[in-house]
Amino acid sequence: MSAVPSPAPQPPESHETLATVRAERDALARQLEALAFGISHDLRSPLRTIDSFATRLAQRHAGALDDEGRDHLQRIRAAAAGMGSLIEGLIEWSRASRAPLRWQAVDLSLLAEWTGAELQERDPACALRLAVAPGLVMSGDERLLKVVFEQLLDNAWKFSREPGEVRVDVGGRRDAAGLQVWVRDWGRGFDMQYAGKVFEPFQRVHSAEEGAGHGLGLAIARRIVERHGGSLGAESVPGVGSTFRMVLPILPEPGAEPERLESAQPA
Repeated sequence: MSAVPSPAPQPPESHETLATVRAERDALARQLEALAFGISHDLRSPLRTIDSFATRLAQRHAGALDDEGRDHLQRIRAAAAGMGSLIEGLIEWSRASRAPLRWQAVDLSLLAEWTGAELQERDPACALRLAVAPGLVMSGDERLLKVVFEQLLDNAWKFSREPGEVRVDVGGRRDAAGLQVWVRDWGRGFDMQYAGKVFEPFQRVHSAEEGAGHGLGLAIARRIVERHGGSLGAESVPGVGSTFRMVLPILPEPGAEPERLESAQPA
């Protein structure tokens, strides 16, 4: 009885094949980036036209419209604004995925306070109670890491439980995994069965009436954190609030001063 021949060993993938795959991947990434910016340019122009004529109609002819007509006009303007926000989100997503990382020492505490000040200026009628632990320092891209705080604090702002007040705590500590940073809010929260969904593009756990936007903000935040070699997760209790936790590797800049970090435990 003859032995069953064993499968012939497969040769390792050649350098030429790897180079071809990488070239195709890079070409696809460039096409996606061009598509995102093309969408931005080609859709912004008609949106501006729609909003401009809707504004003129509201200013000059609102008196000739009945309640139903004014309601329809308002819906047109709201839809145009929503599409504009979606386009901006797509462009930010493209930047988060493709922009080259400019590594430097970054003070995350300062970025959180800076972002909070901008949100407060944008909506002065809402009181922001922001507590930030000092000394959250790491190496990374400052502009992109600021976008992470913009998305997380904006999320807390939109889903604040108390009208007219937003409470957010930013803390951190160093452990074996790296630098752990959390952003906790006392907002509406969400059911943890949807924890994975909140980071997926265009996925929402709240309705538009509750303040939900285009569904890209948390996806953008996670993408940036992952590009820094870290992870972003969430814990939440409906009606109590949410905590978003980043774990970021500590990569000190050559010649940089020792990192400083005041440990803080989330409540």
